[in-house]
Amino acid sequence: MRRVRSDSFPLVLATALFAYNGVASAQSTSWVASSYHGAVEIADHTDEPAMEDRVYALPELLSIALDINPKTREVAQEAVQADLAIKLAKTQYSPQLDAKALGGIQRTPLAIPTSVSPKGYFISSTEEVFPTLEMKWLLFDFGRRKGLVEEAKHNASAAQSGLLGAQEKLVFDVSEAYFDATSAQGQVRAAQKALDAAKLTEQAVADEKKHGRATVVDLAEAQRQTAAMQLALTKTTGAADTAFATLVATIGLPPETQFEIASPAQAPVTATPAPLRELIDEALRSRPDVLAAMDKVAASDAKLETTRAAYRPTISLDAQVFQNIGRISSDGGPYSSIDRAGNAVYVSFDWSLFDGGARATSVSLAVSQKTAAEDALAEAKDTASQQVVQAYNNLKTSLDNRNQALAYTHASEVAYQAALDSYRHGLTSITDLTSNEAVLAQAEAGQEDADASVGIAQAALDLAIGRQPSTH
Repeated sequence: MRRVRSDSFPLVLATALFAYNGVASAQSTSWVASSYHGAVEIADHTDEPAMEDRVYALPELLSIALDINPKTREVAQEAVQADLAIKLAKTQYSPQLDAKALGGIQRTPLAIPTSVSPKGYFISSTEEVFPTLEMKWLLFDFGRRKGLVEEAKHNASAAQSGLLGAQEKLVFDVSEAYFDATSAQGQVRAAQKALDAAKLTEQAVADEKKHGRATVVDLAEAQRQTAAMQLALTKTTGAADTAFATLVATIGLPPETQFEIASPAQAPVTATPAPLRELIDEALRSRPDVLAAMDKVAASDAKLETTRAAYRPTISLDAQVFQNIGRISSDGGPYSSIDRAGNAVYVSFDWSLFDGGARATSVSLAVSQKTAAEDALAEAKDTASQQVVQAYNNLKTSLDNRNQALAYTHASEVAYQAALDSYRHGLTSITDLTSNEAVLAQAEAGQEDADASVGIAQAALDLAIGRQPSTH
């Protein structure tokens, strides 16, 4: 019988990592490390891959899913945006340089003593252009910009963890669909084998009837069993088609895609998971949701420092370089022209003394957000521990069920062969033979389910732990 390799899932993921990084080198966010804060580039994947009509193993399907599935690509773009937010926050450390120009015509009546002009006023006509180059540079803000940059860094790290979590979830979904599909195909093979056995039994009964050792009723019972096995084959074939369609959809491929899937590798039936305490500790160290929650706490702490820094003054440098190009005339007299450069340098000190409670409210809001982030972290750790325990127990149960299914299938095979041999020698009835045949078909179908359950349980445990493929 085919057996799912209980310790093969980590190896499969490691192979998928190698294949994915080799094929999609432009997509640097794949399986990012949880502490990574660098730039992220996501390649555009607008075309679906051309699936060949051949056999695909699980690592290849995982690589394709990671490359094209829209769920992970959407989260990847969120990670890109979070990374760009760091660069945006850092730009506040740089000076701002602006080029401006002001030009126009102005006609201004101005008062003047009558001793100078009998009218008591004169009219000044001005035509001027002021091209200006201005620089503004915030020199000291006592922690504002630093807090913003730190908050952006931790948010980007949380986004990277979110991307990793989405990738790991996709790996589990594809793996679950894969094992379901291979199990369904195994069910088809088991149903076909049961049908072949029923036909063999029917032929044996027909031979016995020719020699007068079987009745018409015996032959009818054998034919009924053959028809039942044919019906079971039809149902399992339909279920296998549905399972394959689910796999195709989970990967992100068009529904009409057709290809063959390889059966999981064989493994010893005595494989057991690591101690539970070790798995829980590993989950608390490596699960993306826990890491993201920790970064959210750090980001909220940085935001709190930023809001507190608003109570402190700022010191900035302002500078101008300009050119005064123009001319002026009084009461229609001759124009006097100017084309001279000017400059100015200022040191600005700004300290808000009263703002109606806006800063105090911002600090209270930041404190509340930090408390919420700490509570979310505690909840994430509790959830991680609970899911590891559940997945651990499910895997142990699945391994025990598979061992029992193997023994049951072997015993059913022996019993059926013995019943068939006994019937041929006239030592047992057709009822006993068909009964053993049905038990064997049920045992083989149960074996396929048990094999798939081990693979799915191992995938669920890896997901619960947050185990990255590169660590295997």
